[in-house]
Amino acid sequence: MSHPDYRPNLATPRGVSSVVGPHGVGVSPGDKKSKNKSTRGKKKSIFETYMSKEDVSEGLKRGTLIQGVLRINPKKFHEAFIPSPDGDRDIFIDGVVARNRALNGDLVVVKLLPEEQWKVIKPESGDKEPEGAYESEPPGELCGSRVLQPSPKDCHDSPDVIIEAQFDDSDSEDGHGSTQSALLDDVKRLSVCVHEKGKEKASASATKDKSTSVAADIRALPEKSLQRSAKVVYIVEKKHSRAATGFLKLLADKNSELFRKYALFSPSDHRVPRIYVPLKDCPQDFVTRPKDYANTLFICRIVDWKEDSSFALGQLAKSLGQAGEIEPETEGILTEYGVDFTDFSSEVLECLPQGLPWTIPPEEIRQRRDLRKDCVFTIDPSTARDLDDALSCKPLADGTYEVGVHIADVSYFVPEGSELDKVAAERATSVYLVQKVVPMLPRLLCEELCSLNPMTDKLTFSVIWVLTPEGKILSEWFGRTIIHSCAKLSYDHAQRMIESPSRAVPETELPPISPEHTGEEVHQAVLNLHRIAKELRKQRFSDGALRLDQLKLAFTLDYETGLPQGCHIYEYRDSNKLVEEFMLLANMAVAHKIHRAFPERALLRRHPPPQTKMLSDLEEFCDQMGLPMDFSSAGAIDSVPLQLELPCKREGRPWGEGLQVTEALAVDGAPYQDPARKPLEAQLWAGVL
Repeated sequence: MSHPDYRPNLATPRGVSSVVGPHGVGVSPGDKKSKNKSTRGKKKSIFETYMSKEDVSEGLKRGTLIQGVLRINPKKFHEAFIPSPDGDRDIFIDGVVARNRALNGDLVVVKLLPEEQWKVIKPESGDKEPEGAYESEPPGELCGSRVLQPSPKDCHDSPDVIIEAQFDDSDSEDGHGSTQSALLDDVKRLSVCVHEKGKEKASASATKDKSTSVAADIRALPEKSLQRSAKVVYIVEKKHSRAATGFLKLLADKNSELFRKYALFSPSDHRVPRIYVPLKDCPQDFVTRPKDYANTLFICRIVDWKEDSSFALGQLAKSLGQAGEIEPETEGILTEYGVDFTDFSSEVLECLPQGLPWTIPPEEIRQRRDLRKDCVFTIDPSTARDLDDALSCKPLADGTYEVGVHIADVSYFVPEGSELDKVAAERATSVYLVQKVVPMLPRLLCEELCSLNPMTDKLTFSVIWVLTPEGKILSEWFGRTIIHSCAKLSYDHAQRMIESPSRAVPETELPPISPEHTGEEVHQAVLNLHRIAKELRKQRFSDGALRLDQLKLAFTLDYETGLPQGCHIYEYRDSNKLVEEFMLLANMAVAHKIHRAFPERALLRRHPPPQTKMLSDLEEFCDQMGLPMDFSSAGAIDSVPLQLELPCKREGRPWGEGLQVTEALAVDGAPYQDPARKPLEAQLWAGVL
C-alpha cells in the first residue's frame, strides 16, 4: 500500500477520461468493471486512522509528536502549517491526505515525515544558491512540494489528485475531477510521476537508486533551505465549526447512483472541502431547476468524513438568501465561526428584573461605597449604547488626585448557575461587526440595567487610587460602589477639551451635564486625567511595553440598506489614549490583586515572545532596504516606526505603517494562562497592546 503522504499521478493519457467511484477513488472507464470485481466489498482507505489518545500522549512526552493549531493557506488550499514549538519556521503539511480531515483552526497533533520528504525552499531571485547543493538546477525531485516520489506501482490508484481536485473551485459542477481539464489543472501543482505500465519492473531499481540520491541531495542542502514536513495523526480539538456557506450544484454524471442520492455543496471558503449533501435536504425543485439556485447562499454542516472517502458528508442546514446581500452574508459568517446569534430564551429573560424603570434596593445601597456626588462621567464612541466604564478625577488638598475607574457591576444581575449565567458562559463574549453587535447578554441588561447612562444611579465595581501628578500610585482601593454619571462624553467631546486646555468649551459643543456639576468641572477633570495618562504611558513604555497599531477602517453605512457608502481611517487620538491608559491601569491592578489573593486560581492573560523566524525575516528585510533595525526587545521594536519616520517622510512612503503590520504578524496572540502551573515571572516577555 502506498504511503498516504506521497502524491502520485492519477491523470489519464490525453483523450481518456477519468471518473470517480463512490468513495472518491479515480478509475478509467476501460478498467471500471474489472476494478469493481476485484475490489467489490472492500473500501480502500484514503486517510490514516487516527492514533489513540494513549499513543499521542506518549509521543508528545517523548517529543516524537508535535501539537499545534492548523493554519490552511486560503489561496493555496493544499498548503497547511502549524507553528514550530521553537518559534522557527512553521511545519509544513502538504496536501489534503496529510491533513487527515482536519480543518482550519483545529488543534492537531502531527508526526514529522522523514527528512527526504521535507519541503525544499527555493532560493529567491538574487539570492546566492547554496554551494554544492545542486549543479545547475535542483534535481527534479526537489522542484515540487514533495522531495521524494513514490514508486511507479503506487501511482495508479492513490486518491490524492482526486482529493485535491475536489477542493479546486473550478467551473466544473461535478467537483470530483471527472473531466480531463479539471484533473490536469490540479495535476499542474502536484508532484507527479508518469510511468507506463510496461516499464514498472525496469524502473524499480532505478527508483531505489534515485531515492538514495535524493536523500544525499537533501543532506547536502543547508538547513535554511529545508522546511520540516509532517502529517496529521490526531485531532485534539475540532475548533472549526464544521459549518460553511456556499452553493449547491448537481453532480455531473447523471447516470451514476450518486446523482440520484446526493448534490454537491461547494463552500465559498476554499479551505473547506466540497461536501456531499443528501438530495432530501435540498429544495424540492433543485434537481429540475438547479439554475434557480445558482446565486442562493446555503449553510451546510459536515456530519461525517470517513477514512475511505475523499468527500465529507454533510447536512444542509438552511437557505440564507441571495449571495452578496448584507443579511445572508452576515448570518453565514456568524454561523461559520460558531457565533450564537439566536434570541435569548424566555427562561433567560426571566432572570432579569421585569419592571422598568428599575431602582436600586435600599439594602444594596447601604452595602456599597456611595460615589453619587462625585464628578463621574463616561467617554465612548458617539454611537455607543452599552456604556460599561466610567472615570472620575478629584483633586486633593496635598496636590495629589483621587482617580477612579468604575465598571458596570453585571454580577449583581447574573446569579451564579442561573440560566442567564449559563448562556453568558457559552457565548463568552459580545461579537462586534461593522453594522451590528451580537451581545453576550440580553440588551435589557447591556443597554438599560447595567449601562452607565448619565443622570441615573448605577451599580459599579470600582478601583480607586491616590496618584501623584507623575502617575505614582500612593494607595489603592477595590470595592462595590454606586455612581451617578454626570455626562456622556464622546471621544470627540474629550478631544476638544484636551485641545483647548485654557479655553472653556461652549455648552453647545457639550452633551447635557447634570445640575450638580458644571462643564468647567468636567473639562478640568478630563485635562487632569490626560496629564496623568501621559505620565503613565511614558513610564509604561520606558518599562518595555510595545504597541502594535494597525490601520483601522471605519465605514459609513446606508441607513436603510446597511450597505457601505464610504470609509475612512479611524483616527486614534489623545482622548482614546486617555481611556486606554486608565483601563490598562485598572486591569493590571485587578490582575495583581487576584494573583495575590488567589494564586492557585488566577487566570491571567499573557503575551508570549514573538516568533523567532518572523522577527529574523523582518530584520533581514529591513537590512535589505538599508534600514538596519534592532528587534532584540519590546522597547527596541516599539522605537522602529520612530526610526523610520524621517527617511519615510523624505521619500513620501508609509514605511512605518506597513512595518507595524509586519511586526504584528511576528507576535502571537495572547492566551490565558494559569500561573499556578507555571511561575508568572518566567512567562513574561513584554506588555503588548
